[in-house]
Amino acid sequence: MTNTIHNAALIDAETGGSENYQFMAEADLFAHPAVSIVERFIHHLESSGRLNSPASYQLDSAVKKKNDQFVLATGSLMLAKGEIPFLLMISASRGA
Repeated sequence: MTNTIHNAALIDAETGGSENYQFMAEADLFAHPAVSIVERFIHHLESSGRLNSPASYQLDSAVKKKNDQFVLATGSLMLAKGEIPFLLMISASRGA
């Protein structure tokens, strides 16, 4: 299967701090349920070393806009330094 670049914006719901990411995933990523798409991004965070500690997460909501290839999710990252509530937006790169 072909991989393509996808975009994600992760916003810390308490501080408003945000990070933008690009990650490789299957070209048909948006054919999967929203929960699976979020899981794929979290796996990217863990494997990229961007988190300073092992992470788990709690997903409160995940909505997929299939025609727009867009996911909006809320939840919390559970890190060694504590719980970080987040807002996550994932989209396909333009032209994907």
